[in-house]
Amino acid sequence: MRYTKTTALLLAACTACSILLSACGASSSSTQDSASFKSYSASSAAATAVEAPREMATDAIMEEAGLAMETTEAEADVDDSASDTAPVLDERKIVKYVDLYLETMEFDQALDQIINLVKENGGYIESQNVEGASLNYTGSYYEHTAYICARVPSEKLDTVTGAIGGLCNVLSKNERIDDISDHYYDSEARLKTLELQEERLLEILSKAEKLEDVITLEQSLSDVRYEIESLTASLRRMDSQVTYSYLNINLQEVVKYRQIDETPKSFGEELSAAFARGGRHLVDFTQGFLLVLAESLPMLLLLAAFALVVILIVTLLMKLSKKRRDQKYQEKLAKMKQYQEQKQNNQQPQDQP
Repeated sequence: MRYTKTTALLLAACTACSILLSACGASSSSTQDSASFKSYSASSAAATAVEAPREMATDAIMEEAGLAMETTEAEADVDDSASDTAPVLDERKIVKYVDLYLETMEFDQALDQIINLVKENGGYIESQNVEGASLNYTGSYYEHTAYICARVPSEKLDTVTGAIGGLCNVLSKNERIDDISDHYYDSEARLKTLELQEERLLEILSKAEKLEDVITLEQSLSDVRYEIESLTASLRRMDSQVTYSYLNINLQEVVKYRQIDETPKSFGEELSAAFARGGRHLVDFTQGFLLVLAESLPMLLLLAAFALVVILIVTLLMKLSKKRRDQKYQEKLAKMKQYQEQKQNNQQPQDQP
């Protein structure tokens, strides 16, 4: 009995010693593994900071600060919110363009009315060009032409175009639209992501202690801010294009408005329309011929006077030349007659003996 108790006590003491020794060994091993892991992490982080580019160095700094995962999750939330708020039909960004080709018999008055109409409806003239030779040379007159590029609020575009149609004769009207919704909302989502990234970089920069980290973060922050400014300017430009539509006007001065004939319905109407067109063509041709003749008459008179002078000179020269020829011919006849008389006089003394 005593032997059994002694044996049990010895076994319990051995078991307790072995448990204590194993616990000490495990603690020592865990301490060594933790130290080696920290040493390896420090050395690998140093190598990454030296060899990696600026973007990877920035990521490493953010990871050390414990904010990389938060930034990634926040960017994912921004992308998800951007995709969830995809533009519906009422929120689409539409740019409108209208081209008007007009003619008027009161050019100056129509031009002033168009400009005032645009300004009264909250628009403005972006560019204007007026052509006409009569502006520079008062001796002759040519029709005026005006090219106007106006910006009009989108909600008043139809009102302005309708009012302009009542002022002038509309030859043609072209309308087109440009849907920039996808590009706009993509740029907007990208801007939100960059703004969030800027906030994270500023937060990390405030906690950075190493000079290398500060330089890397400032360079990254400068790139992000440049992209933010570029996207902001692009969004403002697109907002302006959506808010103010484009109205391009070509205004032509005419003496008479163009007439549009109705389509004939029967052969008699077609025949009558053909006679009417023939009469108009004859009148136009006669008027054009008389106008050309009247415009060319001074030059024709000058050419006629020049031709008359040339004819008179040529006629006078021909008369002088003929007179000289006649004079030489008479002189030649006189010499021949004198020669014959002398010859006859020389023959008479020889015949008398």
